[in-house]
Amino acid sequence: MTIDNKREQIWESLRDPEYRHQFIEEEINVGIAFQIRSLRNRQNLKQANLADRLGVKQPLLSSWENPDYGKYSLATLKELAKAFDVGLLVRFVPFSTLVDWALNLTSDTIAPPSFSEEEKYHITMSASTSFNATKDIDVNANSIMSDYINKMDPARFPSTVAILPKEEIHA
Repeated sequence: MTIDNKREQIWESLRDPEYRHQFIEEEINVGIAFQIRSLRNRQNLKQANLADRLGVKQPLLSSWENPDYGKYSLATLKELAKAFDVGLLVRFVPFSTLVDWALNLTSDTIAPPSFSEEEKYHITMSASTSFNATKDIDVNANSIMSDYINKMDPARFPSTVAILPKEEIHA
């Protein structure tokens, strides 16, 4: 089955409001649990090590890695983001975005690199791209980040931070 066929199949199922609610629940519960486990594994941490870093008991961390847990608070997610040194993005999105996210998972979207790992693959913009709030920014990224950064529109999402070449950051 192709990605387009899967997308159509999911989209057809989303016409049912109960399925939509279940889809959201599953994407959040399974997605977060899987991300916690994947991030921990990417950073070569045992549950006990991560629990110590977070100041919690290992059994609690184990429950967070269980897709049936589903009781994550924003405070917990923020602490996990700090412990893994990754960003945290919580947004309401159209279902089409959620479907695309579910169908286009990569190892870097499931377990994104920490800041220090990402910095090794710092993204630079092509010389011909200029920063203009009325245009999309084309990012020339031949790194692990290219899987999840395609376009950014600062005019539409003011909280989005432009990724600038190192020379412009330190100027």
